Amino acid sequence: MKTINLRTAAANPLTRFLCMVVVFFFLVGDAATHADLSKLAVLEQRIQSASAHPDFPDDVYGLIVINQALTSLKAGSGGIGACLVNSRTGQVIETGRNRQHAPHFRSDLHGEMDLLNRYEDRAQKTRDKTTNPRECRDLVLVSSMEPCPMCLTRIINSGIKTMIYVAEDPDGGMVSRMDQLPPFWQAFAADREYRKAKCSPDIEQLAMDLFNYSNRSFARNRKNQKNKIKP
Repeated sequence: MKTINLRTAAANPLTRFLCMVVVFFFLVGDAATHADLSKLAVLEQRIQSASAHPDFPDDVYGLIVINQALTSLKAGSGGIGACLVNSRTGQVIETGRNRQHAPHFRSDLHGEMDLLNRYEDRAQKTRDKTTNPRECRDLVLVSSMEPCPMCLTRIINSGIKTMIYVAEDPDGGMVSRMDQLPPFWQAFAADREYRKAKCSPDIEQLAMDLFNYSNRSFARNRKNQKNKIKP
């Protein structure tokens, strides 16, 4: 069996170069991980210090959904949280969060989708002559971010008539583009109230920062790759 002389190998310029590259990427990766964890710790401290402002009636629910978003980030998924509220009592009856990347990839499990899955599985609604499974009387859906097209049509289809979101998503949100939905979905949503929540600037900024912590890096990477291969 051939043996390797480590001293001779270390003296080889190519070997030294490769070792330096490995060490460099190890240190950079470790530093990036440490930086990410530090940013997340700062976000968590800001959330723990936040409180509902009396001039902003939706802050109390904004705090709930941003805490869900933080939990999602800690679990390795996207920074979006959501909850369902009984508007008559103010009681939160269900919570949800983005679970797209952990424990394994699920392309459908955005925060609002997870929330509705949990609510509908628990409610176990059925369709018969006396009940309407889309009857969601008094329920308000609260999301930390403006829902994307997939989530918006799911919310419309669920029957929920009131939905509010803490922060706008100009790149991917669909509520501000309701007039661009297909005619069927526009008609289906004609009696709904979907709007931005009345939250304080601090709560809104936290929702945005949680979202931006892991915001669509795959989309940016694809765009950069396409730009590189243009003739």
